[in-house]
Amino acid sequence: MIPERRAKAVAFAILAGVCLLALGAAELKIPPSPDRWVTDTAGFLTPSTARELDDELQNYERESGHQLLVYIGKTTEGYSIEEFASKTFEAWKPGRKGLDDGLVLFIMAEDRKIRIEVGYGLEPTVPDIIAGRIINDIMVPKIRAGDQDGAVREAVAAVIRTISGTPAAVGSRPPQGQPSGSPVGSLRGKRTAETVFIAIVAIIFLILFVTNPSLALWLLFNILSGGRGGGGSGGGGGFRGGGGRSGGGGASGGW
Repeated sequence: MIPERRAKAVAFAILAGVCLLALGAAELKIPPSPDRWVTDTAGFLTPSTARELDDELQNYERESGHQLLVYIGKTTEGYSIEEFASKTFEAWKPGRKGLDDGLVLFIMAEDRKIRIEVGYGLEPTVPDIIAGRIINDIMVPKIRAGDQDGAVREAVAAVIRTISGTPAAVGSRPPQGQPSGSPVGSLRGKRTAETVFIAIVAIIFLILFVTNPSLALWLLFNILSGGRGGGGSGGGGGFRGGGGRSGGGGASGGW
């Protein structure tokens, strides 16, 4: 029979693994709310294109009321593009409250990933299949050809045409690769990584609790009390979301 002390050590080790996993999940870094309609922190676009698109989307919001944003970053730091986009959208709240008519085009340059996150109110107008066509039929070929400015320009134009009621301009063939609404591969990979992480942490803490319980408890206390500073959304910026929400509608892709 396992001695009571060792049984407690096993329980503590498992608990430690779960706590550390939860701590890691909380560290997804949400970008600060943007102060413009086009934000490029990766140098993906030429400055002139970024300015022109920013003016275009600002004017479009003034005329239509819909908030369309472009955010280009470098990496999600291991998180799926779907989770990153969903949580960022939730923090920024683009679109008008009650109408939920916001949409954000996310591009992660180093990850080579794209996500169109659609607010509740625009989901019937910009369904997943259309968002997928914009990514796979318009953006991906142009990015692969080296025309990054053209990829974003035409994607923005296609979104506006779609909202205006002319989705046929986007293309008629279904999106290539995995359908957007089911990011199975990335989520499965993330779950596998989390399982491995739990197992490794549990084993390490099990050994520590058996050989040196006081050291293990000290380490756990310091990790849980001092490791909360990395996550959360940044402040600042002049952009003010109107309170829009997203239900996870949209599409993902990559090049």
